[in-house]
Parts: sequence; C-alpha cells; structure tokens
Amino acid sequence: MTDGVSLNNLNVVYSDKRVLQELTANLGASRLTALIGPNGSGKSTLLRAMAGLIPYEGSLTLGDREIRRWTRRELGRKVGFLPQNGSVTFPFVACDLIDLGRLPRRRAFQIRTGRDDGATVRAARAVGVEPLLFRSMKELSGGESQRVMIAMLLNQDPDLFLLDEPTSSLDPGQAVAVLSLFRRLTQRGKTVVVAAHDINGVLTWADSVMALKKGRLLFHGAPADLTGANLEGIYDTPFTAYRSEKGETLWHASSP
Repeated sequence: MTDGVSLNNLNVVYSDKRVLQELTANLGASRLTALIGPNGSGKSTLLRAMAGLIPYEGSLTLGDREIRRWTRRELGRKVGFLPQNGSVTFPFVACDLIDLGRLPRRRAFQIRTGRDDGATVRAARAVGVEPLLFRSMKELSGGESQRVMIAMLLNQDPDLFLLDEPTSSLDPGQAVAVLSLFRRLTQRGKTVVVAAHDINGVLTWADSVMALKKGRLLFHGAPADLTGANLEGIYDTPFTAYRSEKGETLWHASSP
C-alpha cells in the first residue's frame, strides 16, 4: 500500500503560461479521486506532473518523498499512468503490449518468464481482452485498444494509478466494469486518480472530488458535498440534481 499524494503550492509553467496555479491538496491513500473540470483546466497536466513526466514548481510528494526525487525505475514500480487517447504506433501484438507493464518488475536484461505470462493473462482477463491476446493492435477497435492499455497498466501493478479519461472509448457496460475494477483496487490498498468528463459516471465510484478550472482548484471534497452552484462555477452552465433509482445524486447540465 502506498501513502497518499500531497500537493503544496504546486505550479506548472509551459512557455511562460502558468497552466497549474498554486494547487494545495491531500489525496488520501487507498481512495479513488475523481478529477473533473472543463477542457483546458489542467487535469492532464496535473496527472503528468504526478507521474513525474514534467517539471513543476512547489511541492508534490508521494508519501513523504518528492516525485522529482524518484528514479524512473522507482516511479515505474510506484506509479502507473494512462494518457488520454493513448495510441500505439508500433505493430505490437496485444499480449506483448500488456507484457510491457512487467518491465519495471524485472531485472535488467531479464527475459520474460512463465510468471510474467501468467500475470499478462490475468491482467487481460480482468478487463475482458483475453480473447484478443494474439491480435495485432492495428486490428483492434478504439475500445478494444483502450482496454488492452488498461490491462498493461494493471500488469504494472503500481501503488498509484493515474488515469486520464480511461473510459472515453468504452461503451457504458465496459465503462462501468472498468471503474468498478479500479474501485475494488482501492480496497486492496491502491490509490486511484481518474480524470473524466462523465461526471455522473465517475462520481458513482469516487471517494473524493477535485475540480480544476483555468489551472486553479475550485473544489475538493466528498461527492455528496458537491452542489449545483459548485458545478455551475466550474463549467459555466447550470446543473440540476436528480435521484437515480438507487437513490444516488446525479447531475444534469441544462441551458443557461
């Protein structure tokens, strides 16, 4: 189990533009955090900073250690990152791509073992792509490719999962299955951060919500504390609450 992630006065600057501004928050361990906000609000940038992929100002710690102090190999064991609309340019077979998730767990120049093969099959089975293991990635649909990449991340078995729109190419049933899977992983001690535009889809599974707008943190709290006024301030459009058949609070964006 990993410790949580802490942001303290976090800033990210691209070409003299401050994309993230003075973010301070604690993301508790073994929790699923929904990261919401309009396009261009900084969600992907925050995930990339948390993955150690871009420089930042201020403090960003995993446990009590700055992300920038981890080596790439250490981060490979601790942090798994699924980028938005990730594409595969090499002619991989699905099982070989999923197996890449095991690389941080191997010694240098160590060849694939039967144990690795077993882990690859289990990861594929978890997201329903076991029948696709020997298919070329170029033959797969967008949703199939997305699930193969999620399987690769599962095979990595990090402590912290950072997911940028992981269900964007999935049908509703697959989206529910994937979010349910990551929710169960928090019960095994994993920490999960999911950036999403499908507010109702992700809030159903979230322990907490972070909302960004123009690089600033506008809301951080429990899903039950999110209000229509909060959402209107985040997205500049009114929201109406309604109850699902299960009694959950869901949100509908309406015309101004």
